[in-house]
Amino acid sequence: MAVTSETLDSAADALQVRRPGSPPLDDRARARLAEVLADPSGESWMEPAGLLDGDSCGYPVEGGYYDVKSDLGAAPATADQAVRDRVLAHLRQDWADDYVLTGRARLDRPWQGYVEATGR
Repeated sequence: MAVTSETLDSAADALQVRRPGSPPLDDRARARLAEVLADPSGESWMEPAGLLDGDSCGYPVEGGYYDVKSDLGAAPATADQAVRDRVLAHLRQDWADDYVLTGRARLDRPWQGYVEATGR
């Protein structure tokens, strides 16, 4: 996806709405936002475990993308694939927002609240 300044500005505005009270995006945060927009699946800016590519440092990962995906598959409330997809989409958005704002993705988000938000 080509990221234009208009697309970047629109995404920055949307981020400010999702995260009220966040400071305006500086140049580094805008560059991270451009990475996220160019690759919304997280392939380039997040490793499969859910850590940012440069953050893993060989440490064991808990609460990353694959851990949450496995937990979702085992939870009765998420037997529906559409619910699992919505929960993972919410988490990816939060991880992306964290990455843009801080340069790190928080992995300790309680994903169970996202299941309730889907109406299940």
